[in-house]
Amino acid sequence: MYTGTLINDLMATVERAERGVFQKQIVDEMELLRMFDLQATQVHGEPVYAGAA
Repeated sequence: MYTGTLINDLMATVERAERGVFQKQIVDEMELLRMFDLQATQVHGEPVYAGAA
């Protein structure tokens, strides 16, 4: 039975999805920053590159 909350339910669903995407984007950006910080690390005055062969 229709209760008149369809629009509100859809808006809430979209807002939850947007929040999830936003949180994932923040986590991904933090991971990238961590990776760049690792690349800039120096040991005994010489740069150390993470993942470099």
